[in-house]
Amino acid sequence: MPDTLARQVAFLLEADKLKEIVRLNQLSSGSRRETTAEHCWHVILQTLTFAEHAGKGTNLDHVVKLLTVHDLVEIDAGDHWVTEDNVDAIKIREHSASERLFALLPDSQAEEFRNLWLEFETNETREAKFANAMDALHPMVLVFASGLDDPTHEPISAAVLRKTKEPRLAPFPGLWEYAQSLLANAVQTGRLLP
Repeated sequence: MPDTLARQVAFLLEADKLKEIVRLNQLSSGSRRETTAEHCWHVILQTLTFAEHAGKGTNLDHVVKLLTVHDLVEIDAGDHWVTEDNVDAIKIREHSASERLFALLPDSQAEEFRNLWLEFETNETREAKFANAMDALHPMVLVFASGLDDPTHEPISAAVLRKTKEPRLAPFPGLWEYAQSLLANAVQTGRLLP
């Protein structure tokens, strides 16, 4: 097998481990927690479904690429609820994971995938902003739109979630309004503290 193909296959086999990484969020049915691979697929489907909110000039193909690679680092770093106390440690683990995983690919692809991951993380381009908004909204849809009483996290308030989600969702007014309505409904039904 040519070296390029062998390295691509090695990367794909390593990426298959994403199917084993269990995330903090449950499925909308509440039957179990989702895997990171399931999250990636569903957030991409959500992105295509909510494409009208992306804004004029947003390259959705590029958004999909960003979302396809952004959580690969969870193979090594796992899924975490990011707080002010652990954000730096998580960034270090994820950066290290990105270096290891993307180095499996042929050099040109390794650079391309690494750049996609970094673009998502820095969240500066129009496409990265929409990808980040989709990633922020996805667990809210699974939990709050489904009506699931989710014991995923320690007791958390709508105010904390609002503060966490607003920077990524506010640039997309329709989606941010929807997210706030999900939080308000969760408070009203007693599923979230105010």
